[in-house]
Amino acid sequence: MNIVEMRRKHTKWNIEQNPTTININRTIKKKSQGYIDDKNIDVGPFMVRIFNSGSSSPQVVTTLAGEKQTDTYFGILADFEADIQASTIVKDEFEVEGICFLVKSIYPQRINGEVVGYQGELERVT
Repeated sequence: MNIVEMRRKHTKWNIEQNPTTININRTIKKKSQGYIDDKNIDVGPFMVRIFNSGSSSPQVVTTLAGEKQTDTYFGILADFEADIQASTIVKDEFEVEGICFLVKSIYPQRINGEVVGYQGELERVT
């Protein structure tokens, strides 16, 4: 077993200690004849681990559209086969036990140039 296979196995073992199955609702923004069109697709299911990444109190964010409460102290761990994205044109959201999460960032974990897993930041939105 090489080091890449070993790290993939370790990541999977870590996820299995407290697994959560998620289905992602992905919104993709695409330029289309002078305007931006939103395309919604469902991706998954994926087995991931959601964890607290620190201590932070919820914040209230006010915009022109209204007000929302956000929490940014959650993290996500996924294996190398997961398709989780976060960018200016892709928005991944999912729900776990009645709590809505938005993927704020996702970072590939690499060994010798190969992805062994993904770790990211989540925002709890209510």
